Amino acid sequence: MADSPALQNNEIRRAQTIIDFRKNYTGDLTDFYMWLDKDGKIVWISNINSTAYQRYKGFDLSYRPYFTVPKNINTAYYSSIIESNDKIPRLYISYPILSKQGSEYRDTNLTKTGTFKGVVVAAIRNDILGNVLKNQLFPEFVSSIVIIDKNSIILYSSNNSYTGKNVVGDEFQSSLSTLGSPKSRNLLDDLFRASLQGNTGSSIDIFAQKRMNTIAYQPVIVGGNHFLTLFINVPHNFASDVGAAINAQKNFSIHIVIIIGSLAIGIAYLVLTWNRRLKTIVNTRTVEVKKANK
Repeated sequence: MADSPALQNNEIRRAQTIIDFRKNYTGDLTDFYMWLDKDGKIVWISNINSTAYQRYKGFDLSYRPYFTVPKNINTAYYSSIIESNDKIPRLYISYPILSKQGSEYRDTNLTKTGTFKGVVVAAIRNDILGNVLKNQLFPEFVSSIVIIDKNSIILYSSNNSYTGKNVVGDEFQSSLSTLGSPKSRNLLDDLFRASLQGNTGSSIDIFAQKRMNTIAYQPVIVGGNHFLTLFINVPHNFASDVGAAINAQKNFSIHIVIIIGSLAIGIAYLVLTWNRRLKTIVNTRTVEVKKANK
């Protein structure tokens, strides 16, 4: 969108259509797209009704880092958690609108990048991001996810009490005491600290909450920048699940044997009963025939 001639030339109608289309294309992942002019004032917000637009049009957001960073250094900005004016925490990704921004217009020595004309911003709600990621997990496995920003703040956790806490802060560190052994706590703490350095993903096995767990992480790198880190915790329930399945199969087999045995006994009883009745009928008919012949 930042490269769009409609935004660069301030063509309001066309730009509004482009921004609304982009929101529909990315679906529920993005809460909204926003266009700010060179002074940081709202020009357009995606899929907004006319009443709300009149209220927010021209609203000054020039103090927000998703405006100041692209303006000052002409590069993309990836935020940590930011609480918006409506009190909803979101992540923001913004790009500067630069006249003649495309690479074909730049000087060969890259000393110019064009005139700053505003920014386009994508907003992502923390809870929506978490739900999108949860839907990617295999439903057969009981697992949980945690999303941490580059400043070590927990943006999303399946345990809501952790959201907003710093993984290396005293409050969160004290909550790790419930893990049990000091070895497990130290392993998890080391994993958190390694993840904040943007290192390649890794995993550990720790014993916590009376069972073994595998915890793995992978950094989210965008444009060469460490944006987020995703953690997944998977309890080792496989053995117990298999045991339960075996017991269920055993019980099912026993029930099948009992049912088949009962059916066999019933069928045998019916056959014997019918044989007796048939024998009785035959004997009676034989006596009647002999009497008739006499």
